[in-house]
Amino acid sequence: MRLEMKRFLYMVAAAALLLVSCEEKEQLIEQIKPQPAGFPQFLAAYKAGHTYYEKTITPSELSLTLDDDREIHLNVSELIFEDCTNTSPKVVAFDQNNKYLVGGEPIGITRNVALKDEDAYPFYIYLKSNGVHARLSNGNHIILPYKEKTVEPEPPTPEPKVKELPKVYLRTDDGKTITSKVDYKPGTIEIKDPDHKFWNTEYFSGRMQIRGRGNSTWDPWGKPKLPFMIKLEEKAKLFDLSNDKSWNLLANWVDKSLLRNRVCFELSKIVGMSWTPKAVPVEVYLNGTYFGVYDFIEHKKVSKERVNINVDAGDMYFEIESNLDEPVCWTTAHGHPIMFKDPELPTEAQQNEAKQFFKDFEDALWAGEYQDVYQQYIDVDSFINYFIVEEFSKDVDGNLRKSTFLTLPKGGKLEMYHLWDFDISLGNCDYYGDGKQPWEGWWIKDQNMYGRNHGWFYRLFKDPEFVKMVKQRWNEVYPEFQRFYNQIDVMVEDMGDAPQRNHDRWKRLNTYDWPQYKVTGSYQGEVDWLKENYRKRLNWMNTNINKL
Repeated sequence: MRLEMKRFLYMVAAAALLLVSCEEKEQLIEQIKPQPAGFPQFLAAYKAGHTYYEKTITPSELSLTLDDDREIHLNVSELIFEDCTNTSPKVVAFDQNNKYLVGGEPIGITRNVALKDEDAYPFYIYLKSNGVHARLSNGNHIILPYKEKTVEPEPPTPEPKVKELPKVYLRTDDGKTITSKVDYKPGTIEIKDPDHKFWNTEYFSGRMQIRGRGNSTWDPWGKPKLPFMIKLEEKAKLFDLSNDKSWNLLANWVDKSLLRNRVCFELSKIVGMSWTPKAVPVEVYLNGTYFGVYDFIEHKKVSKERVNINVDAGDMYFEIESNLDEPVCWTTAHGHPIMFKDPELPTEAQQNEAKQFFKDFEDALWAGEYQDVYQQYIDVDSFINYFIVEEFSKDVDGNLRKSTFLTLPKGGKLEMYHLWDFDISLGNCDYYGDGKQPWEGWWIKDQNMYGRNHGWFYRLFKDPEFVKMVKQRWNEVYPEFQRFYNQIDVMVEDMGDAPQRNHDRWKRLNTYDWPQYKVTGSYQGEVDWLKENYRKRLNWMNTNINKL
């Protein structure tokens, strides 16, 4: 009996020891239970005062995007995890043994207030609208706040200021307007360009002489916005153009888009004429009165930077012009009015030489077997380039009757040297007389001032080799003509609000001015009509040249 009692007491003591060991073991396990992946980062973000603005929930992971755009990923697969955004979280308590109860259910975690947050176990994670809540085994309740991300709006990009067009101030010494295109008046010119639109000079002034210029564009009574010819007292490289005394101011009275000359000069550059007059838009004042937007353009003349020929060595510069208003002029047998431009007063020998050359050229062109012969007289490439721009623009004056300029080097070939005068082109003329829309039909190819089936180009297109070269050249420049179309809008933007001031001054947008094809009633309408005609004419030309 005594032995059995001893054994019983021994077993009770052993059981008691075993119980203590299990509790200690449980506490030990609890204390070394690893925190879920991502919790140290979550805790560090909380302690650093971060917030989050975006969350993603999967069955095993809560991902948060912090206010500094870092992401943390908290493994919640072994935790009590709930989205309590629209409900109440479970009640957290602990029993008499300091065991946590969540929602009244024991979870096997002992409350230990001695633990630091970094060592505690986050046994319950839940979401509320104000943030992510974490209940820790040390009794602490921490919240990583939610805060909607505020994206600072990018500061508005200021609209780039369109540089003002240069202002050109013309003053006659007598304070009176210009009434002659023959007699010059003395005066002064000032150019103010504070925005450095076309050059690095803000201010220029000098002495000048000024007169009117042009043929149909010169009409002091019917067209009060006058075109001018300026001759400086001393050479100047204005607007970084050429260094010269002679300049023109084109009024563009009929061309209410104020663009056609400069558009066609860009096409001249594309085809590669030997010289293209350079022009910039400006606003002009005469004796204090605002006259509007003009093209400030290099005057056509013999010089090293313009028509670069050597007149002293016997080179000649001609104009085809039906007005025949130069001192020495004549009309060829096939109806081409020729004038000497330089020398203006040629010797009798020079006149005879020129007239004989043009006769020989036309005789060769109208000969039965003429291909090898006529090519001895002309620079064929220059004739083709001339044809392409003039025909494309359907320049009413371009069919070898007006404003056509040629050079003849001593002993050389006749060259279409440069282009000029496009204010009544690209759909801006109502007297073609061919019964076609402005963007349709041949205008240069088969006629001159005598009408259809006359003229140099009429004969040139009888030569299959010439036709072949025209088609080849057209297909070379056609893509560039296509690309340039978009530059028309750029040219408009480049003028800023100057066109509006111009049309406010003259109030002609709703008025027909000879020989307009179409009155649009607005400046944008004028630009749109120019672009429409450009696009349609381009398509017509491409189709019909390739059919030749």
